[in-house]
Amino acid sequence: MGMMGIRTDRLKTGIPLRTHAGVAAVLILFAGCGGTTPPNAAKPAAQTAVEPRPVSIAPEAREVIERMAKFFGARKGFTLRQVSTTTVSDEAAKKLAGAMTHAVRVERPHRLAVVLTGDQPGSGAVISDGEALVIHQKQKDANRYESSPAPATLSELVDNPHLRTMLAVGGADVITKAVLAEDLSAALLEGVQELSVAGSEEVDGRPCTHLVARTDSGNWDVWVATGDEPVPVKFVPAIGQLFFGGTNVDLSSTVMFDQWRFDPACEAADFAFVPEEGWEKVESLSGFAEQARRERLAAARPSIHPTVGFPGTPLSLVGADGSRFDPAMQKDKIVVLDFWASWCGPCRATLPVVAQICNEYADKGIVFRAVNVKEDPETIRTFLAEEPIDAAVVMDTEGKASAAYRVEAIPHTVIIGRDGIVQAVHVGAAEGMEAKLRKQLDALLEGKSLAPKGGNQARAEPL
Repeated sequence: MGMMGIRTDRLKTGIPLRTHAGVAAVLILFAGCGGTTPPNAAKPAAQTAVEPRPVSIAPEAREVIERMAKFFGARKGFTLRQVSTTTVSDEAAKKLAGAMTHAVRVERPHRLAVVLTGDQPGSGAVISDGEALVIHQKQKDANRYESSPAPATLSELVDNPHLRTMLAVGGADVITKAVLAEDLSAALLEGVQELSVAGSEEVDGRPCTHLVARTDSGNWDVWVATGDEPVPVKFVPAIGQLFFGGTNVDLSSTVMFDQWRFDPACEAADFAFVPEEGWEKVESLSGFAEQARRERLAAARPSIHPTVGFPGTPLSLVGADGSRFDPAMQKDKIVVLDFWASWCGPCRATLPVVAQICNEYADKGIVFRAVNVKEDPETIRTFLAEEPIDAAVVMDTEGKASAAYRVEAIPHTVIIGRDGIVQAVHVGAAEGMEAKLRKQLDALLEGKSLAPKGGNQARAEPL
């Protein structure tokens, strides 16, 4: 019948889905930080407002976007296939590589079916028939779905967080959300600082115009077909790196758009959801996930990083300014190390916060170093010139320091007591980080111990 129990036999018409090896690129959503928590709470200290950079849209690039907007604005509906392929530079991270396929059917003003398939968690569907919005998630152990009243427009529908997450697989939501919008031009140019034409190229046998964008949230390239159907054919987002398995892994994604059909004759069955036997309907997928998370936390004892309670490794590193950070500078001091990289968004959010707090405690015997993980000196200096940070930066060029402290994701903040014992470790941009760090430093200055007694044993209430 349909894929994953969804009535998509009509959705598949003209869109035969190929079988792709590998896993989906769901991890692209947090690429650059090894799965750290997004920086929702930890914010840099207030800074002086800076003038916004001027926006530069080349006339020939704007013409391509306006042609796309006019073309899609005149379409009542369309279908397409979107294939996102992710590659990695390190064999150890091969499980992050692979492909995901979106099958999309649209009928304005508010009917939409998006079916995502692949080998990694993230598969599912979002279907609106104009009256009900059904969201289906395929998980390792179960299939669950929720149903709610459908939004009145596609723009409202695209704002649904589940659909945003689904479209973001592969990083092509910039394009997909634009073609779904009432105003493609406004949606696609939102946040763009610079847009230019890189030339004309042929992609999969179609003559295309290659556009290059520099934006507030990330850069991207898109190839738009010339001729009567100015559709996106290829999209490449600038993803960067992922800290995985103790090393920086280059991550790249290419998204291909094909099998376009315009103004197809649609029937009610094209946007029907038919759950399979055993699928569970829940009131709210988000609520179900949150409840499951709380139950897991209640059943498990708080986890402590494996280095806590054991002697730290005194470091000998060179600073970005050429100075040295030697073991003698760490003796009998409370040492705070913040492992980071310039490409890591959560790092850029938390590092100024940690640096500011440690600077406030500097005259009380706190030594702080921002330990850059495996980036070359020129990259570090260029970053610091553009985004000055009030912190002493040292370079872990070979990764020995991060290996010694079992750094597997960044940001990774280590607190070492005067006795040389690792007292606490923070991984990611956790909520309440600022208050917790102050509380921990105050406790250490009072002579208290944060590490569990008797070695690295889980405690009921970690400080």
